[in-house]
Amino acid sequence: MSTAVPESPWIHRLAWLTAIVALLPISIGAVVTTVDAGMAFADWPTSDGHGMLAYPWLKSTGDKFLEHGHRLAGMLIGLMTLGLAAAAFAWECRPAVRTLVGIILGGVILQGLLGGSRVIQNERVLALMHGQFAAWLFSLMGLLVAMTGRHWQTASPMMDASRSGTVFIAGVALVVVLLAQYMLGGLLRHLGSATAWLVHPWFAIAVVIAAAAFCVFAQRTGAPHIVRAGRWVVGFVVAQALLGIATWAVKYGYPQWDIVAVQNSSLQVAIRSFHKVLGLMTLMTAVVALVRCYRALPISLTMNVSAPMSHSSLAGSAS
Repeated sequence: MSTAVPESPWIHRLAWLTAIVALLPISIGAVVTTVDAGMAFADWPTSDGHGMLAYPWLKSTGDKFLEHGHRLAGMLIGLMTLGLAAAAFAWECRPAVRTLVGIILGGVILQGLLGGSRVIQNERVLALMHGQFAAWLFSLMGLLVAMTGRHWQTASPMMDASRSGTVFIAGVALVVVLLAQYMLGGLLRHLGSATAWLVHPWFAIAVVIAAAAFCVFAQRTGAPHIVRAGRWVVGFVVAQALLGIATWAVKYGYPQWDIVAVQNSSLQVAIRSFHKVLGLMTLMTAVVALVRCYRALPISLTMNVSAPMSHSSLAGSAS
């Protein structure tokens, strides 16, 4: 017999706060990559031999100001995640939530080590891995916000097996193409890949099509929370596509329309960096939408999709 699991509203609030705070190192890191300031210091975890809090950050300028600010923001999200984990294991009764919080804490630690290894080894491939892993980690934080919300356990499964299966498959396809596009963007930003430069702008069309398809199939389910998820996804994807056009304008210009790019201008740095951050948020939105679709599948379909994964564990309920 299943019983409702008591939940603390503070876990949901802390999950929101953690996700918001995580945008700080993510945003500063995007700027660091845009201006190529990742190797402002050759040492880690120290900065020019100074400890994290001992370095005269406010007196520094340029690349060192940005990079040390990124490190301080990373330390802040680390402390925030530790607090979230302590609160979850003290107040939260749902095993699924506790497990997810533990994974996020481990991910934050690993992300810090990846960033440090990038500096110590002066390796751009590690910088690429650092950026890609940040997207997955932020997606898990977004999922935690959803899981701890008051509507998570009360959402009803979709009754139409055919439509629910179709929207789930469309969600999987969307996440796959978003991951491919995010990787192409990372290859372009971190490694200057010529192939990514050619493919990334055009592959955005596939992302828009996948998002539109997911939204249409979500609408057909008639399930309010799935319909909302589809609208959020398509909204983020369209915004990201438009920002991509603006990013190309400030980076390369449109000479045929007399639009000339001014390299390293404040506008260029801001738009290119925001394009990175919005891409990460778009992926997070799609991942959360996909999990919502999985939870809403009829139980018979859920067992076929993933036999080892129980429907009840994703619902975060206890027997």
